[in-house]
This record gives sequence, C-alpha cells and structure tokens, in this order.
Amino acid sequence: MNNRFSLKDLVLFTIVIVAVLSVWLSMWQEDRRFADTSKLGDRLSDLERQQGKIQRTLDDARLNEIADQTSNVDRRLKKIEAKLESGVAVQSSETASTSTTPASAVEVAKGTLGGRDAQGRDVSWARPGTDIAWQPDRAFDSDPLKQPGAATGGSFTEAINAQPSTVVPLVYKDVYGAWVFERITEYLAEWNPKTLELRGVLANAWQFPKDGTWLRVRINDRARFSDGEPVTADDVIWTFNWMRNPLVQAERGRSVTDFIESITKVDDKTVEFKFNLVLFTNLSGAMGSFPVLPKHIYENVTPTQFNEATGFVIGSGPFKFSSTSITNQWTPSTDVVLVRNEQYWGPKPVYDELRFKVISEDTARLIAFNNGEADLTTPSPVQYGKLKKDAEWAKKNTAHLWFNIRGGYNFIGWNCDLRNGKKTIFADKRVRRAMTMLLDRDLMNAEFFENTGRISNGPFNRETSQANPSILPLPYDVNAAITLLEEAGWKIRPGQQFRTNDAGEAMEFEFTFAVGSEVTRRVGDYLKDQCARVGIRVKIRTMDWSVFMKTMDDRDYDALTMGWSPASPESDPQQIWHSRYIENQGDNFVQWRNADADKLIEEGRLELDPAKRMEIWHKLHQILHDEQPYTFLLERPWIRVVKGRVGNFVEYKNGFQYDEIFLKSGAASTPTQ
Repeated sequence: MNNRFSLKDLVLFTIVIVAVLSVWLSMWQEDRRFADTSKLGDRLSDLERQQGKIQRTLDDARLNEIADQTSNVDRRLKKIEAKLESGVAVQSSETASTSTTPASAVEVAKGTLGGRDAQGRDVSWARPGTDIAWQPDRAFDSDPLKQPGAATGGSFTEAINAQPSTVVPLVYKDVYGAWVFERITEYLAEWNPKTLELRGVLANAWQFPKDGTWLRVRINDRARFSDGEPVTADDVIWTFNWMRNPLVQAERGRSVTDFIESITKVDDKTVEFKFNLVLFTNLSGAMGSFPVLPKHIYENVTPTQFNEATGFVIGSGPFKFSSTSITNQWTPSTDVVLVRNEQYWGPKPVYDELRFKVISEDTARLIAFNNGEADLTTPSPVQYGKLKKDAEWAKKNTAHLWFNIRGGYNFIGWNCDLRNGKKTIFADKRVRRAMTMLLDRDLMNAEFFENTGRISNGPFNRETSQANPSILPLPYDVNAAITLLEEAGWKIRPGQQFRTNDAGEAMEFEFTFAVGSEVTRRVGDYLKDQCARVGIRVKIRTMDWSVFMKTMDDRDYDALTMGWSPASPESDPQQIWHSRYIENQGDNFVQWRNADADKLIEEGRLELDPAKRMEIWHKLHQILHDEQPYTFLLERPWIRVVKGRVGNFVEYKNGFQYDEIFLKSGAASTPTQ
C-alpha cells in the first residue's frame, strides 16, 4: 500500500490548518469583543452614575437658586403688602399690566402678581379663585442612610410564590406583575404609608374644586424618565388615551377610570381632567389609577405588541430594567432583575439591584430563603407559626405579621352563570349559601392559617367604615346547608349516594386553584371532604398560575380560590361586582349579576357625603352577604420573613417600601437551618 505524503495530502492538511486558525482567530476576536463590550457597559454605568450625581448637583443648585428667588419675591411682596395697607397704589415690574390700580390682598395670596404666590411658587398654570394643594418635596418616609448600620450597594432578592405572565402596566394580570412595574413606573399621586392621605408623586400641586367636576394637576419640573427625558403633560394624556384604546387589553384600568371624560393639556407641565361623573374617587382615582408612561417610547409600538409584551417596561421610578428594548425584554421563567435608576429624580434607593425570584412551592421557597437565596419571602401561616418559636432561626432572621390595607381577603368564588354554554350549579344562590355553611371557617383559621386571619363576612375590611357592622358571617351549619340544597332540588334519592336533580344530573363540580401553596391544597381537600359528607362530588383541578389566570379570564371553571388585595383605604366595588365587568375579561369573573347591586354601586360612587356613602355600601354589603357570590374566608395579614442583613424594613399601613431598604455592610446572606 502506498503511504507516501502526496501533494493532495499537503493541500488538505493546509486547508485544515487554515480552518483551525480561522476558528481560533474568530474565537479570540469574539473574546476581545466581549471584553470590550463589558468594559463599555461598565463605562456606560459609570457615566450614568456620574450623570446622576451631576444632575443631583444641578438640582440642588437649582433649588438653592429657587430659594434665593423665593426670598427676594417674599421681600418684595411684603413691601407691596405694606404699601397696600397704607393705601398707596402699587405697580409691580413683574406684571404685564401697566395699571396703577391697587392689588388686593386676595390677588397677592393667589399669585396673580407676576404669576407667583407669597412663597414665590409659580402659579401661572392654575385657575384663578381655586385653592392649590401644594405637595412637599419628595423624601423617604424612613431614610435608610439615617438608620443604624446603614450601608450602600448590594443586591436584594425577594422570593415570590407565583410566576407573572407579564409585568407590563395596564395589561398586567395579577399582583405579582404590579409589584414589578410599580418599582419602575410612577403615578401622579399615592397614599401616604403613614397617614393614608393622598400625596403627590409626579404631581407637585393640584387644584380640585368642591363640586368635583374637574382637576388640574401640575407635574414636578424635576420628574424625568429613566432615559433622561422629562415627564410632561403629553405623557399623561398619551397614557390615558392608550389605556382607553379598545385594542389594548386594559379592561381593569378602563373599569376604574370610566368617570374621566377627558384629559387636556394646559401647558407642557400641566393637565386638566374633566369628569363626566362626580364620584367619591375622582381625586384619588384620576391620579392613582394608571402609571404615567413615556409617550416618546411607547407610541412606536402597536397594541398587539403591547398586549403580547412581557417585560417591556420603561418609567420614571427608582428602578429599571437594564434592557429597555421590546426585542430584548424580560420573559417568564427567569428571575426579574431590576437595577437602580441612576437618572431617578427623587430619593434614590441605596442598594444596586432588586431581584424577584419565583419559587411557587411553599416548602421549596422557605428552604431557598434559609439557604441564603432570598432576603425576603412570604411564608405560609403554618411556617410562620413554627419560625416564631425557633430561637436559633430568630438570631439571623426576623418574622413580621401586620394588618394593612393591602392585606385583603381570600375567598372561594362560585361561577354564578355559564361555563361552556351551560349554567353551573352555583347559578342558584341557595347552593352558594349552602356551600358557605358547609365550611367551618374558625376551624380553617386555626388548622390551616395558625389563627393568623380573621373571619371575613364580605369584601370590606371589618375595621373600616365601609363594612356593615350589623352583618355577621354565615354560621357553620351542615343541617341548614342540606336543607338549602334540597330546596334547590338537589336530593339524595333512593339507592343513590350522591345528590341529583330532577333531571338525574349528578351534583358535582371542579374546584380549581394554582399549584404551590400548601394551605390552598388543604383548603381544597377540606372542601372536597365536607361536600362528600352531604353527597356532592368534587374534583380537584390544579394548574400553574399563568394558566390559572387564563382559565379565570375564559370563565372556564366551576369554583376557584384566590384573594383580593385593595390598593386604597376605601375601595370602589364597581371593578369586581358591577355586572358591566363580566364581559371583556373584566374582574367580575364569577359572572354575578344583581340589578339592585348595580344600582347601589352607581349611587355610591356618585355620593360625595361620606356618611351617606357608607349607608349605601352597607346595603351593598347586605346583598353580597345574602347572595354569596364568594364564600369570604379570612381577612389576611401580611406575613413576611426577612434576613438579618436587611435594614430599615418598616411595617406601614399600606405594606412596606422597597426603596427604603438597605443591606448591611459585610452582612452576606448566609444559610440557616
């Protein structure tokens, strides 16, 4: 056999060598490119931080300049007032008019001299004759850097128990999505966590007349989006109109802003709301129902792109996504990672990164927390009870339980109308009432919730004036439940073990819930056992949270369990209970219709007198109690466990503030048993 090295072999060998060298060179160039990109990214971050510092310096300088101007104006106004008191005619160089007619003290107070008030604040944007509600400068409610052990930097992780399908404002589906976008975006106003009074966020002043027919809002001159662009009147108007676009899946937002007829531009920093209804929620609803989005970014996307987006969120808040591209956005099944917004115009968080990690199963989530994979999580009530008794655990962690307005209540919702074109067994209110009376809620609270909850009797927190104090929860009474079932035509007939109706159809239903919660599973097992006692068959149906939410939107269930968490001290019942919001994936997903309830909701929203409005809510509460579209289980506290390295975790009346937390220097998140 000829083994000589031929010319052909030489050529092939040369080609192989060239190919290997090409691959190596390509890899080397890619490594260089990655290194250069990383350096560029680091440089960009440094420049962004420097820009943030420069902006803060400029802001401080601007504030000092404004303060000097204010002092000068104040001195001039005092001279003018002194002359007015002596009856001397005054001509101000700041006024456009050349008239020598004496100005009145009222005009001075309302700022008609030169467009400024007695404190030197610009009031040229305001309607004459209506008081202005000025808002204090943005500040921490609890300053992290003023706390013992305060430090800067680090990454804070919260382990949450469900996977949001989207974190995009307006089209978000659940509280988990809201937790994310509310760190990135901002509203015109919010509830003060200490007093629960309305205070400005993007708004630094507003006018709201006593007749409640309009609202004029002034946007803070310092407010800007994370790309440095200022927040303007155009952004407010565009966001509102986008939410009203029927092609945008924002039914939740539309349902709570139907009282707004229009928003018009007064100037670049001022908008005026016109209301078609005078409701008790006009002021808070107009400024707190939708976050303001940057028009210059979102106007370039279609409704379909917006609806299908999962992590395309840009705002003016203290955090942001590193990527703000619709082609490179966060998607479910990965951690949500936010970074501090170095452009933020308010008090910045002192830590660098906020991470949301989804661990749906209770036991796994607590193990991850104890292993140092998270700084904060929500344990089950049973876990909370055990941890409170563990002295060794308490040396490295803290457990918190407190009732606040966001605690809400959990419930079992009965589909009161159609599923797949057929009436469910819960279309009859006697069946719904029977289901409630089959459940021993005191026992459930003790055995499933470690007595952390309070028995609920309706949608209104019993400590608020909205709740009807005369209503008591339906009692646990199996015999009374059986009587109601038989009255509704569901009987155990001779030779049968389960109930049927006159048509011979078995009394059975599916109980649907999202996987992950041990407590929810126990509630399902208990419901199934209690129903079996009286001849009702129950099939347990579980699914992932995102699938569960779609099932709810499609009304493809018989009964389900979840919870509601209100966002304001006095909730507007329309979103959940008015029959108008059965359609278009509205939040009346149990499809409950009651003409009297609709009328009361409409009347209550129009009633501005708090005492009279409470009387209306009490009547609505009575109807809901009689009808039982939900079995209201328990009013829930907030339960959180927090790593010892986390500082300044404050229990407020509306939860806690993510941007006030700090991570103690040198205190790494370490595993515990």
